[in-house]
Amino acid sequence: MGHRARSARLAIVSYERQTFASVTAIGGISMRLTFQIPAMPLSFRFLVISAIASLIALVAGCAVSRLSSVRQKMAAGQYAAARQELLAIPIGTLSPSERREVKDDLCLSEFMLGEPNYSIAEQMRVCSDAAREPGSQSAQFVAKLDDQILRSSYEKVNAALAAGDLGGAEQAAQAYVNTPGADPAVIAKWSHQMWELVNNRDHRIEPRHKKKELAAAIESVRKQYPAMRKMSKEEFMAWVAKQGNIDGTRMFSAVSLKDAELDLAIPRPDIHMASLKLDRLSTINDATVARCGCDGRTNVGVAETNFPLYLVRLDPETQRSEVLILPHRN
Repeated sequence: MGHRARSARLAIVSYERQTFASVTAIGGISMRLTFQIPAMPLSFRFLVISAIASLIALVAGCAVSRLSSVRQKMAAGQYAAARQELLAIPIGTLSPSERREVKDDLCLSEFMLGEPNYSIAEQMRVCSDAAREPGSQSAQFVAKLDDQILRSSYEKVNAALAAGDLGGAEQAAQAYVNTPGADPAVIAKWSHQMWELVNNRDHRIEPRHKKKELAAAIESVRKQYPAMRKMSKEEFMAWVAKQGNIDGTRMFSAVSLKDAELDLAIPRPDIHMASLKLDRLSTINDATVARCGCDGRTNVGVAETNFPLYLVRLDPETQRSEVLILPHRN
């Protein structure tokens, strides 16, 4: 019995140890697996970050290499080839000084290549963008382009006026007006010449009708606006200004009256609004005719330049004032 009891106890102890050892082994495996599972994403993220860093370094290195190539081409006067390389450089990978260099070189290359390769407007866009960079050297080219625009538009306006081309003159003059350094005296001279073209065209295209027909039209209009004949000059001008009030916005920035001619000025931002209210201009000229009892006219110009916008005249056939839309650039 003593031998058997000892054997049994040994067996039990042995079994318990084996069981404990088995459990311990399983627990150890479980702990190692639990640690390895979250470690895998960390490793993956590390690989991704390393790859991105390598890519950025590679791109930056390529940009520096390209800048070196660009510098050589710019120094050699190979502006077209340099420009192609500059456009291929990813601007977002550059330092502030490198970005300034790229933009300055783009400005210089287009300026040197000039028209017809790149219009003055395109050169101005690129150089103006470059000039906004701190420490940029492109402002000098912006100033030179401004001078070119002033000279070019000045010549175009004079040529158009000489040819009687009102639309061409106004378009070229607007480019001149929008350029720094424009001479107000030159603009005023052009305005006077443009209105002379309008007057000449009015007489040539629309010769005055027979006095009898015109008198009948004037009398018809006077009957429609009997109160106008009693108005003083100041009262009439106040009435005109009121007619130009649209939803609380004043359409006319200036109103002037001299004999049978009424002059109205419309600010450029309000030209579109005025174009939708041409009936107001017709009514105003009818009132002008009724007040003076004559063949009155209304001249409507752009406030900032006094360039012609509309001419309003009485039509003897319809016995109503009609608006002649003059060529202009919004």
